[in-house]
Amino acid sequence: MKIKKWLMLGIVSLLVFALSGCGEKEQEAPEAAEDKNESGGDFLYVAEYEELKKDGYSTNNIAIGKDGQAFFSGVKDGEVKLFSKKMGGEVEEVPVELGENTTIGAIGTDLEGNLLLGLITYSEALDSLTTAPENVIVRKITADGTVLKDIDIGKSLINGPEFYIQALLEDKDENYYISTGQKVFVLKPNGEVYFEVDAGGYISNVFSMKGEKTVVANYGDMGWEMREVDLAGKALKALDTPITFEYGTYQSGGTDADILYTMGTKLYSYNLGENEPTEILNWVDSDIDSGNLRGFSILEDGKVAAVSMDWSSEEGKAELAILTKKDRSEIPEKIVLTYGTTHIPYFVKTDVVAFNKQSDKYRIEIKEYGEGDKDYETMLNLWTADMSSGNGPDIIDMYYCPVGLQELVSMGVVEDLNPYFDADAEVDREDFVDSAMKAYELDGKLYAIMRCFGLATVAGKVSDVGEGDTWTLDDVFALMESKDSDVELFQYTTKYNALQMMMQVNGDMFVSEDGTCNFESEEFRKILEFANRFPKDFQYDPTGASDIEKIREGKLLLVEEIVTSVQYYQLCEAKFGEPVNLIGYPTSGESGILISPNGTTAAMNVNSKNKEGVWEFFKFLMAEEQQENLQSANSGFPIMRSVLEKQFEKDMQPEYYEDTDGTQKEKPKGVWTTGSSGEVTIDVYAATQEQVDSIKQMIEIAQNTQIDSKMLDIIMEEAQSYFDGQKSVEEVSALIQNRIQIYISEKR
Repeated sequence: MKIKKWLMLGIVSLLVFALSGCGEKEQEAPEAAEDKNESGGDFLYVAEYEELKKDGYSTNNIAIGKDGQAFFSGVKDGEVKLFSKKMGGEVEEVPVELGENTTIGAIGTDLEGNLLLGLITYSEALDSLTTAPENVIVRKITADGTVLKDIDIGKSLINGPEFYIQALLEDKDENYYISTGQKVFVLKPNGEVYFEVDAGGYISNVFSMKGEKTVVANYGDMGWEMREVDLAGKALKALDTPITFEYGTYQSGGTDADILYTMGTKLYSYNLGENEPTEILNWVDSDIDSGNLRGFSILEDGKVAAVSMDWSSEEGKAELAILTKKDRSEIPEKIVLTYGTTHIPYFVKTDVVAFNKQSDKYRIEIKEYGEGDKDYETMLNLWTADMSSGNGPDIIDMYYCPVGLQELVSMGVVEDLNPYFDADAEVDREDFVDSAMKAYELDGKLYAIMRCFGLATVAGKVSDVGEGDTWTLDDVFALMESKDSDVELFQYTTKYNALQMMMQVNGDMFVSEDGTCNFESEEFRKILEFANRFPKDFQYDPTGASDIEKIREGKLLLVEEIVTSVQYYQLCEAKFGEPVNLIGYPTSGESGILISPNGTTAAMNVNSKNKEGVWEFFKFLMAEEQQENLQSANSGFPIMRSVLEKQFEKDMQPEYYEDTDGTQKEKPKGVWTTGSSGEVTIDVYAATQEQVDSIKQMIEIAQNTQIDSKMLDIIMEEAQSYFDGQKSVEEVSALIQNRIQIYISEKR
């Protein structure tokens, strides 16, 4: 079967379980996760890793068979094949005869361990993503490729070019279940559609519960739900369980449990009727990124098998892991570093796992202060107690830090990183984007490192905001007064949102280095007056019109954007339908464009006993290989100058595909569908030099102002009386001036 590679990859990227990958077998010693169910805590889960790849093939769908054997489909030069791999064995081709223009859309397993293949056939000329599938076949095969059954479903499930198979399952009565987005189709053994049900939201998976119940895991209006497919009632009905489900990956628990699932970083098993799930392991402690998991299973010998997909690499990296319980004494010791955060961002998990797998000296463990849905006060008290006592984590997460940089510096808990740059011959601060490095700088000292960044800005039509690099509140007032009263400045903005936004951009203007402040200034009062022009509460548009619809109808003037790629910049330009200026937030300063940390951002605890290890982690984040792995996942701009320039060059390079008539046509680098009904499609192609130069200019002038969170709390608290009409702007500014001056004096 031949199929164009870029089209194929575009289609399979829609699948929840669609994976791709390449690479070599992991050589580093695996890390271990404590088995908290073992008495004494003497046992650990240790993982072995092997990549799922075949030379030249991009890995797509993956399934776990019996005994931890992995099955995956691959695409090479338009050719689709099915492969299998056991831990320690070679990749073997599973012979599968595919018709012309037929691809493997999904891989599932039946209760006996046989494979189920969802085969999708397209028209002969599959040269665009608008080509609709023509036929669907469910094929049951043994592990060696022997065909047991073919069910030709035809076109009965196909609803257009966007059709895909998300999950595929067979029950004990040989009924088939196929999920496609928000719907589950139940098919009789002969392939006839028995009925279909709409889950009312995104379906994560469809799985069998000990072969007795077929369960749909989906996210809808009620949050995450587990519902049984009721064959008699042709509907979904709730499972009778005392526990509630949250965001996670849910699937069959095999013969030992009803449900096996991952929530956060933990793997759990659960049986209906029990009051609590059973924690099995922590994925991160086993150097597995739980956000990349695509399947897992408890094997008959008690080992845990898992398959994952890392989309941060250029083509994606698929991996099979087998986790084995071992005595803690058998595990080579490493120096343990702690990464402290209130909540675990997905990118932190990814970076910590990657660092642990390549380091033979250090291992990072994540300490999540908000774990277990602690309320904010409890979480803050735990965090503050650790920091104040000198027992805080070695690495302080800045992305979800409960206090700002100024407060951390005042507490004396963060280390200046400049001496580490000066002493390390392998890294040079000049090799990194200056504005990104200065984002966490105070008084010439550098306190944190970000791996990548975005540009927080405001976009508007040139006809409205002009062509300048900055604008003031007076400019904004003039724009608002020139428009009709029903025209919105910002969508879904309140008085408090607007005030917070303006203080984050301009907050440092009102506090001097000598410890004095000036909140009775005309400029600060203008900020209060500006914020007061917005409604007190959110005003939702009953029409449901999208921002792009309002923009093009002239009902919305400005849009807040965080630009994380050249393609996103191009999208911002296209939204307005005419020349646009990403001018930034109103300010009296040099720039209203802000550096926005968009990945792992961390500081070194001054009390850490392992500062050399912390610096090794920071160097890992800044390393060229890690910087180059960002853009494939559209994570943000890399902080390394050379990598950023390479990315710009790539963004300007057009890509082509061959049309049906043999002509070369430029391929979009990105396609966005937007609008309340998806009626607006924006194709983004190779960037122009002018567009790249504009982004470079934005990066050059971008800043990151620092405002003490307690000062911001005072401002927000006192402003309420002005917003409520109880006090004048002069009275409120005087109150703010007095309270913040006292706070500064006490702190100094």
